[in-house]
This record gives sequence, structure tokens and C-alpha cells, in this order.
Amino acid sequence: MSAVSDERQASTFEIDVRTLLPADSPRFALDQAHVRALAESEVEFPPILVHRATLRVVDGMHRVRATELRNRHTIRAHWFEGDEHAAFLLAVESNTRHGLPLSSDERKWAALRILRTHPHWSDRSIAERAGWNATGVGALRRDIADPGARPDARVGRDGRVRPSTTAEGRRVAAEVIRENPAASLREIAKRAGISVGTVRDVRYRLAQGRPAVPDSRGSDGPAGPAASTAAMAIAPDEDRPGSGAAPDLARRITLFDGLRNDPSLRLSESGRLVLHRLHTQLRTTEEWKRLAPTIPLHGRSAVADILSACADDLKGMAQELRCEDSLTG
Repeated sequence: MSAVSDERQASTFEIDVRTLLPADSPRFALDQAHVRALAESEVEFPPILVHRATLRVVDGMHRVRATELRNRHTIRAHWFEGDEHAAFLLAVESNTRHGLPLSSDERKWAALRILRTHPHWSDRSIAERAGWNATGVGALRRDIADPGARPDARVGRDGRVRPSTTAEGRRVAAEVIRENPAASLREIAKRAGISVGTVRDVRYRLAQGRPAVPDSRGSDGPAGPAASTAAMAIAPDEDRPGSGAAPDLARRITLFDGLRNDPSLRLSESGRLVLHRLHTQLRTTEEWKRLAPTIPLHGRSAVADILSACADDLKGMAQELRCEDSLTG
């Protein structure tokens, strides 16, 4: 047995499940079918991971609930000694690497939370930890109003610090190209500190008579829209505008994140049902976007009428909640 395994074995202890707090987890809700399957099995559960400072479960909530269904009061555990941010990162990593996979929305929520606590991490670094994608992380970053979410430099997966935009690197590349047109793409990229793909785009733009750095306002120099479209076809991923999320997606995620961490909701049956319904509602729009093209033409008007009526009902309910809040506030 390795030294690491010996240490883990030595640090294992029994803890009363009644003393544990719910996990600060990327999961919106536990899979009750999985809990029952674990409880009905005869296997001995691997130790759970518990945050010593708060007694929150970092990894193993399904095992905790299954232990309760077995009418047992203790479960084997290891302590985690880091802070709450580190505990959440480890919870995300644990849930993306083993056990039940996280849903797309759960990975998105995890990515947004990591983005708020670690804005200096690159999009790819956050995506890797959340099990999501860098394009989606970039879209979330753009939706966050806090300029702190967009630092001038970011730390990549390899630990290297890189500028968050390629503007300065593009300017350097343009100077190198003007001074030495025969220089290779790799040579220019190394001198400018940008990718080979970005250098290729700079060279293309200069050949078209356009500025090396794209205009953020959408004006793209004398070559006009046609050349801009052609340039986008070969532009590196880091410079392409992503499809992005809805403009208020980050705000909705923030509101829901606060609600799902509210003990008065998480620890009551009705509260968990509210969270489940909200989660379903947040996913509905994206699902309809995917389904809309598949609806037969003759049925689209009826579907549209039903959706419109449902939207009116939801608006009415939202108005009632606001009125009740103003009366009790």
C-alpha cells in the first residue's frame, strides 16, 4: 500500500450523519433513485469528504442519504481542511470525475461560481474544472457586469500568466510583419506572445488593408463587411464572438444560486420543490429553442398560443409575488 493510501486509511473516522450539513455542491438536487439504489445495495461505502470548519459534506451526499435510509447513524469520513472556496472547487471536481455526471446546467452554474471567485483563471482553466466548455465560460464572463471578472491577465491551465486580450500582441505582430514580411508564423507568434492562428489573422487583415486589431464597435476598416466575413472564417477561436448566453443569464444564475443556498428552501420539502420548479423553468427556454425547428408548420401557431398563455400566467404569478413582497416589506 502506498504512503498516500496509508495516510488516507489512518485519517478515516466515523462521524454521526445527524451532525452533517448539506453539501455546498454544484448539484441542484439529489437523485433519489440513486440514493435508494445505494441504500438497497450491500456494498460498504467509500469514506465521504467533510469540510472540518463547517461540517458541510464536500463529496458524498448520496452516500449520506443512503446511510440514513439504512437506519444507520454513522458513516466513514475524511476531513477536508481548506477554505470554503477550495471546498467548492473540490466538490465540483469530485462530481465531474466520478459518480453521477452533472447536468449541463449544473456545470454551467459551477463555472459561473468559479468565475466569480477565481476571475483571474482563464476560460479554459475554469471550463476544465467545471466539466463545461471554454466558449460558454467566455459568454458568462462577458455577461457579468463587474469589471473585476475581466482582468487584464489570466492564469492558464499550465500556470502561465497571459494577457486576457490579444490587442497588444496583435500590434507587435503587425510591426514584426512590416519589418520582416518573410518571417514564419511561429517566429512572429513567439515574439508577439500570441497564438499562430492569431498571427495568421493579423497577416490576413494587413493584406486586406485593415487594422491588425479588430474594432470592438463593429467597424472593420476600409475592406468592408465582405472582407470581415472572410476574416472571421479563418479567425482563431479566441477572437470569434461566441454565441453567448441570454443577456440576463448571469443575473438569473446569481438569483437562483442565492435561493438554492438558502436553508429555509433547501431544508424543507416545499422549498426543494420550489427550487426544482425554478430549475426546470430556467432550462425550458433553451429546450424550446432546440425544439422549435422540429415543430411541423401546421402546428406552430397552436404551440405559440399555448406558450404565450403560459408566459402570461407566469407574469401574473410574478406580479402577485412582487405585490405580496411590497405589502410585507
